[in-house]
Order: sequence, then structure tokens, then C-alpha cells
Amino acid sequence: MALSKELRKRIEAKLGREIKYSSDCDMLAMAIEVEVGERLGLTTLKRMFGFTIEDVTPRGATLDVLARFLGYADMADMERRLGEAADISAFAAVESVDVRSLGAGRRVRLEYRPDRRLLLRHEGDGWFEVLESVNGKLLAGDRVRISVLALGFELLASDVERGGSRLGQYHSAKDGGLTSLELLD
Repeated sequence: MALSKELRKRIEAKLGREIKYSSDCDMLAMAIEVEVGERLGLTTLKRMFGFTIEDVTPRGATLDVLARFLGYADMADMERRLGEAADISAFAAVESVDVRSLGAGRRVRLEYRPDRRLLLRHEGDGWFEVLESVNGKLLAGDRVRISVLALGFELLASDVERGGSRLGQYHSAKDGGLTSLELLD
């Protein structure tokens, strides 16, 4: 499960940098070990920052280590001192779209760095028509075949068609994966 936005913001502020890539979790793991004297597993951190699809709730001991990294005795102390308004203990599952379950005509809006946006309409069997493209290489009218859409993960199209010609595979959102994923209609 991914961290709440508030807790993530506090951890990034303490670390002194945004955690945009899974490799940034290495730096966080080292900073936690130096600051707290305890080690959190790299896979655990990657899960918590949304770099894996696994849906596993972090153990209380893991959350306590993060709270100590932020200067609190444990997570309960942090929640008590910050109050419920801080929303530091809420978790949100990594958002993903099961393309197989989408009906034909369903639209999906995607955003990713740097300032790229796509509006797609599912045609069936994993094929989407690009309705709008902002700052990207795909063009309105292109057809793309996608099997998985998930926040924090790259956009991979196994096929791209433009004007009746096959262009091959397409790989984007390499800079931290999809940052927004919204089902429309």
C-alpha cells in the first residue's frame, strides 16, 4: 500500500528530496539507518512509495521506524502530536486499471512527467484510440494496445498504429511512472 500524501511529504522534506524513482528508496533506506539506527527493507520502501503493484499493508513496526525517522517516539506519538487533520496514517492502494474489464468506449485520462497528458478511449481487446495528446509523441488518432495501467509505473504499449501503419512498441512515463490515472464516463 502506498503512503498517504501527507506522510510522504513529511518523509521527503526530512530526506531533503522528492522520491521520484525507485532508486530514491535506496537513499531513504540509508538515511533512516543513519538517523534511527534501524534498517527498513528496500522492497518494503518501494512498496510504500508505490513502485510495486503488491498490495501489502505495512507492519506497525515499519510505521514506527518511519515515525522515529521524523523525530517521534512511534507512529502513535506522531498521530497524537499532529492530530487527525494531518492524515498521516491513511493508506491508499496503488491505483490501477484492469484493461480486460474495461468496456468499449470507456475513456481513460493519464498524466506523467514532464507535463504530459493523454486521453484514451478503449476500443476493446486492449486497444485504445488516442483522443488527445499533450506534449507527447503519441498523436490524436493513434491506436495503442495496452495491457496494464498503474500509477507509479511506466506506460507500455505493445503496438502503436498511426494512419494504418504499425509503428511498433511505445514506452513512456519513464520519469516516475504515471502520476495520474482517471477513468471517465
